[in-house]
Amino acid sequence: MSRRLRSAEESARRESALANSAMYTLAADSTAPRDPRRRGDHYRSHLTEAHRIIEVLQIRVKELEAERDKVKQAAEYSLSLCVTRREAEQERLAAFRLARGKASLLAEWPRGIPTMLSDEIDKIPDPKPRWSK
Repeated sequence: MSRRLRSAEESARRESALANSAMYTLAADSTAPRDPRRRGDHYRSHLTEAHRIIEVLQIRVKELEAERDKVKQAAEYSLSLCVTRREAEQERLAAFRLARGKASLLAEWPRGIPTMLSDEIDKIPDPKPRWSK
């Protein structure tokens, strides 16, 4: 995006904001009473209404931020329970090797003396990766 285009968008935003502000001022002025002594009360009522709206919006923003924080904490917690594919694959392979070694040890008889069965168990190849290539 070029700088000129960006500044044109910014100036358009500023102009629309100024136009909105002018419309609000015009609306407040057009509904103002003709008597100058009552105009202060009129503008004060507009000001109190604006402050009331601001307070409501601030409360809503706080509620939304609290909801966002809850969702963010839940996402972080669920992500902390996850395991990467690489780690899962390594642990799967380690579990297979442990089970193969244990089966080979149980097939030896007497203890520590290899048999044909224990040799065949040791020759079983590692499993192919399930989640990675």
